[in-house]
Amino acid sequence: MLARLLTASLLAALAALAACGQERVTVTKGDPTSDYNERALQSAIDEFVANGRSAPAYADLAKQTMTLRPGMDRTVGDEAELKLIVLALQPIQAAQAKPMAEQVETLALTVWPTLLAPPITADAVLIKRDPKATLLMPQAGEDAHAYLQRLCGGPLASDCKQIVPEYQGQVVAALAMRRGMERVRNAVSSCVMCAAEPGWHEAVRTWESLERIAAATEHDIERRADPDNWPIAGSAAETGTAMEDPTALWREAEINVVGEVVIGGQKYTGDARVEALRDLRSDSDTISLHLRPELSLAQVKGLVADAKKSGATKVAIVARGAQYPWERKVYWLSEGGQTRVNLRPTDSLQLLLHTIDHVAAPGSIARVD
Repeated sequence: MLARLLTASLLAALAALAACGQERVTVTKGDPTSDYNERALQSAIDEFVANGRSAPAYADLAKQTMTLRPGMDRTVGDEAELKLIVLALQPIQAAQAKPMAEQVETLALTVWPTLLAPPITADAVLIKRDPKATLLMPQAGEDAHAYLQRLCGGPLASDCKQIVPEYQGQVVAALAMRRGMERVRNAVSSCVMCAAEPGWHEAVRTWESLERIAAATEHDIERRADPDNWPIAGSAAETGTAMEDPTALWREAEINVVGEVVIGGQKYTGDARVEALRDLRSDSDTISLHLRPELSLAQVKGLVADAKKSGATKVAIVARGAQYPWERKVYWLSEGGQTRVNLRPTDSLQLLLHTIDHVAAPGSIARVD
């Protein structure tokens, strides 16, 4: 469906970017800067098209554009801003059908940084550039996840510092879509020649559609990804990578506020909970559960019993570090664990984990009975 957003007029406008500028201002021999880097910009766009309009090709285009920016005048700066934002549509839409984890790997270091950055403008004496803008760019040696974690702990802290790492990609993607929409609107409205070409206005509508799609789930993601939804981890918690079966880290079931088992967005109740947990467990002997910290021990015991019926021998309860970046950690529970805690059925899961911190070492299996 998203691919259909690119109508014929928009496709024509995108194709025209490679051909635009065939009628160039004549440059006097010996004065290579007379066109204010317009020809060099067009050459970079041609290279982007020749390289398949991919996300890596877009990153190269953005890097070349920023290298050329100091030599641009206002007209060429406006042209660069317009074309760079419109050309971002293709690598973004090519990744839209992929899971968010793949979108992060594809776009986080290539396309999103340009969209999040300030608009491209020509250098001028009176322009004071934001010194924090460079922090939005990937740093040497950063992978996609380290980049997002740094952004959310720094320049984008007001937007995503209260988001656990697994969901930072969705939030930053929504921010990038919003910035892309704002910038393309401004660029097209400032372009005198764009009024006669419907493809530019179609690009604006496409960006608006992408922004609406991203914004539709943004509030729900922010609510679900709040670190307060997890127990606080203490000294007896293990990091997720220390689990015996690292692949189980992502085989996680969430128990929502009404007691339903939620797996991949699907909700299960009654006997269906055990079957869902069995499918989730696959051939592993462990299951990870995302439980709210206020859950009672009576409820926890019932869930551990369901996990046992599904074939799991122990359960990893997911907790979070007390401070950003809200590191994911686990406690181990079982019906036959060796570490006993003398608590009441009405006591909370958070109290159980806090007690385990005082009586057990990391990796210990606490008994829930």
